[in-house]
Amino acid sequence: MFFATGVLTCSAPAQDITFSSLLSEMSSPDALARFPAPAFRQMQASSYNRDSVKRGEPGWFADSDGTGFIREETIGGRHEFVAMEHAGPGCITRMWAPFFYYDFNDRVGPTVRVYLDGSETPTIEASWIELLTNNEWPESFGKAPERKNAFRIPSPLARFTARAGDVYLPIPFARSCKVTFDKRPFYNIINWRAYDAGTRVETFTREMMETQRDAIEACAKAIESPVVASPSATERVRTDPRRQTSISVLRGPGVLRGFRVEIEPGVLRQFPHLLRDLIVKLEFDGERTAWCPFGDFFGSPNAVNNFATRYRASDDGVFTCGWSMPFQRSAIVTVERLGREEFPIKVSSMVDAWTWDDRSMYFHAAWRPDELRAGDRFADINFADIKGQGVLVGDQWSVLNPTHGWWGEGDEKIYVDASYERGFPDHFGTGTEDYYGWAGGVNPDASDVFSQPFLANIAVGSWSRGMTLAGRGDTRGFNICSRIRGLDAIPFTSRLVFDMEASPGVDQRKATDFLGYSSVVFYYARPGATCNLAPDPEAAKKPIMSLEDIERASNAAKK
Repeated sequence: MFFATGVLTCSAPAQDITFSSLLSEMSSPDALARFPAPAFRQMQASSYNRDSVKRGEPGWFADSDGTGFIREETIGGRHEFVAMEHAGPGCITRMWAPFFYYDFNDRVGPTVRVYLDGSETPTIEASWIELLTNNEWPESFGKAPERKNAFRIPSPLARFTARAGDVYLPIPFARSCKVTFDKRPFYNIINWRAYDAGTRVETFTREMMETQRDAIEACAKAIESPVVASPSATERVRTDPRRQTSISVLRGPGVLRGFRVEIEPGVLRQFPHLLRDLIVKLEFDGERTAWCPFGDFFGSPNAVNNFATRYRASDDGVFTCGWSMPFQRSAIVTVERLGREEFPIKVSSMVDAWTWDDRSMYFHAAWRPDELRAGDRFADINFADIKGQGVLVGDQWSVLNPTHGWWGEGDEKIYVDASYERGFPDHFGTGTEDYYGWAGGVNPDASDVFSQPFLANIAVGSWSRGMTLAGRGDTRGFNICSRIRGLDAIPFTSRLVFDMEASPGVDQRKATDFLGYSSVVFYYARPGATCNLAPDPEAAKKPIMSLEDIERASNAAKK
């Protein structure tokens, strides 16, 4: 089967936000393709270093991001540390933390309490690490402690990744929310939606885990696998060995239920440069919205890497993109060859009905080409600067590391609308691996490769899927991480600036130390939106950056 939509039913009025409607939204690919209504702002609280105050000022690249919090206070006679708070209607959309707490052997951590609507009685009171991971991880990561929580979140709405856990269960609230820990906070990130004042939101209760069990199970099942198209959709297929392979839909309005590309795996093994020489191009209603090397689009800039997330997957020569892609009049999906090789490429997509309105958006992908950066200069690498109205729904970060050590101390910094001019982002993270849902603590190896509905550590350096875990490899080589957004998607009304800090580990911070970087950003936008990253055929024609390139740059810097 090809792509699919898991949509839950919700009996609440459209203007109301309920626990059930949020589960339905999470499981529906179409929800991302319309600008949110009612409106909200995606917010983030994290333990970032509070020495970082404003872009360009001292402390902006301060490390040690694991202990920041808002304040200390006494609640019900208990001393607690406030990690997140919000006044007004909203919904927690994601929580992340490592599976250890200060001491690498502490796998229990603090008690977390979530207070809703001003109550001094927490709606959720649980062991923090267990809440995030369900205390379920391979024995290679260490023994799990005994379970303590009565409140449990089913997988994949709460799941272990690699030395960390992530929760995607929506926790809506009508008037306010506060999250506290009973121990001094360690690395943590909490995302939430801040709805406009007056938005009607149903407040979460623990009883909903039982009364809404069917909806929870349906949502969990829907997001567990890459999306598949509805039976009513019509499949269009084209196979072509020549310069380009295109599917055109010239009657709208409609929606592409993503697209699929099939290439004989032996061809890609024989000609690995095709991962850059092939270009994915998308055009809707005459507006080009994506121009990206094929391998980069599908998590495989260096080699074919198999993985499966909610909206992208690679499986032995079958590459699928499952985001819904609406259009008013026409849609064109093209795989173009920049090189000379001729071989069959099969492109297919499912076309379905769509009612175009003033919330409908085009799907976009923006590629930032390879670049080498010296480790002695901390810098914010721009993933994209988008102007217009839209929603950020995913990204991918590829890092070429020449050493056997750690490469990713840098934090994400995402500015929404006017915050770039103010000099401080709406989202300020705690480390590259933290943004992508896993954690440090030891040097990564093959056991850290994973793919889940919203997160993927696609490649870890020298290890490849042809090796056994016994030959774990290390971080030397390509390290590729990806994040897909659901309820934690980030809307913007005029501008979104997405920066990632290039901040290598402490053993790679000399002028002669170089790392290689490239990225892809996925987003939706209303017609007319612009991005600072334009098609770059000359960059795509060049061989992908290599360890030899880094060695040459390092030798040149030594002279």
